[in-house]
Amino acid sequence: MKKTTFVLVVGLIIGLIVVASAHAESVRTVTDSLGRKVEVKGVPERIITTLPATTEIAFDLGLDEKIVGVYSNTEYLSYVPEIQAMANEKEKIGSFNLSYEKIASMNPDLVIAGTAQKDDISKIKNVVGATVYVAGKKSIESVYESILEIGYLTGTSDRAQKIVGEMVWKRFRLEAAVETLNERKKVFYTISPQMFTLGDNTFVGEALQLAGMDNVFGEISGYKQVSTEEIVSKNPELILGTKGMGLTVKELKDKPGIEGTKAVQEDNVLFLSNVEASMLNQPGTKIIDGAIKLFEKIYDIEVSF
Repeated sequence: MKKTTFVLVVGLIIGLIVVASAHAESVRTVTDSLGRKVEVKGVPERIITTLPATTEIAFDLGLDEKIVGVYSNTEYLSYVPEIQAMANEKEKIGSFNLSYEKIASMNPDLVIAGTAQKDDISKIKNVVGATVYVAGKKSIESVYESILEIGYLTGTSDRAQKIVGEMVWKRFRLEAAVETLNERKKVFYTISPQMFTLGDNTFVGEALQLAGMDNVFGEISGYKQVSTEEIVSKNPELILGTKGMGLTVKELKDKPGIEGTKAVQEDNVLFLSNVEASMLNQPGTKIIDGAIKLFEKIYDIEVSF
């Protein structure tokens, strides 16, 4: 495990413990992923989550009885069936278009959102009048931070520390397994029929690296559509996609020029199941598990614990 990861996680845990002691748990304050100061008085009793990942985190923290509303598309939680089942029992507040009226009617103490929902955040805060915490997804370490901070804000720090500790330990074991590889595979990972891919500076890109793969488009920033010519020039030896993205393996192989890549010539084009893809693509508590499953699937090597 990288020393920086361990130091950052331990430092954050210690910092939250110190702050909690200083405030005697009556007022909890953190700075979220958007740099906003978020203050919670007492322990939130009515919580809403607006994304699959924040829903996953909240349920994993044992907040089931306090969660009053969740993101509507619970199918994205299929990789954790027990959490999906609990989420199905909760009131839905919308997905890409959140219902502010619905959120307001639930009178939440705390709304846990994501960085992509900037417009929603201001409206929830100003129209609904609720406290909003924005979870991070830029990197896996930012996911650790969000889990710990949500745990702190909701009075579940012990559980949050246990979850992050388990994630760090699994990452350590995965990195040890990856070190045994003679060669890392060069991979092109697409998330749409339009050939959108991602760079190493995303949490998914980082997960691919953890799984022992070299992303042929690792240099790009964030998410970007790439052309067939660009893909061919990178000549990946493995192409990964997802079964739910609206494209079949045959259709991808039939794209003009793609047949010239090493991946197609050696029949190394693989589409992940929706469960496998969701686990890898959600910045929640199972992101390391997603990387482990991908590593085991591609290299046929079991990660030992």
